[in-house]
Amino acid sequence: MKFTRTAVVALVAATALGVAGCSPSNQEESTRPSTTAALSAATEPSMADDAEAQLQGAGDIKLEDATVRAKAAADSAEGSDMTAVFGTIHNTSDHDITITGFSTSLGEADYQIHETVDGTMQQKEGGITIPADGSDELAPGGDHLMIMGYAPEIAAGDTVDVFFETSDAEGGEQGIVVQGVAVRSMLPGGEEYGDGGEMTAHEHADSH
Repeated sequence: MKFTRTAVVALVAATALGVAGCSPSNQEESTRPSTTAALSAATEPSMADDAEAQLQGAGDIKLEDATVRAKAAADSAEGSDMTAVFGTIHNTSDHDITITGFSTSLGEADYQIHETVDGTMQQKEGGITIPADGSDELAPGGDHLMIMGYAPEIAAGDTVDVFFETSDAEGGEQGIVVQGVAVRSMLPGGEEYGDGGEMTAHEHADSH
C-alpha cells in the first residue's frame, strides 16, 4: 500500500499526540493525591500531637485539662485554707492502677481524695482505681483531690506539681509525678459541707 506525503505527515502527528497524552507530566497529574487527601495527610500528625499535648505526665498516670483551683490567703476577706485539683486522670498502662493518695509541690498540707455523695463531700475510701487504658474524671460534684490546711494564697497563673501515690508504689519513693498543673480561677462547685467547725465523718464546715 502506498501513502502520500500528506498522509505520512498526518500519521506522524497523530502518533506524537498519543505519546504526549501518556507523558510523565500528565501521568503525574492523574496520579497526584487530591487536595482533600493532601490536607488530611498534612493535618493528621498535628492533630495527634495536639491530643498528646493535652496529657501531662511522664509516667503511666497522666492528667488531661488539669487545674488547681486558685484561692486567696486564709487570712484575707474571702480567703480559705482549702482548694481542689480537677481534670481527668488517664491510666496509659496495660494494668489497673489504684491511686491511694497524693501530695503537691505546695508543701505541708492535708491531702485527701474526695467524692461527693448526695451533694455532700466526703473522703473516698480505698482511693481511685483506674482500669488499664481507662480514665476517671476529677470534677466539682464528683471525685476530686482536696488540698486542706494550706493558708497561703494559691494564685491564678502559677503552676503546681502533683505527686500520686499508688497501691503498687509505681514511680518509686517519689510516686508518679505530673509537673506544671495550671492554677486557674474557678467558680465553686456547689458541694455542701457538714455543719460545725471540725471535720465530722469526713465532712467540712467550709466550701472550696
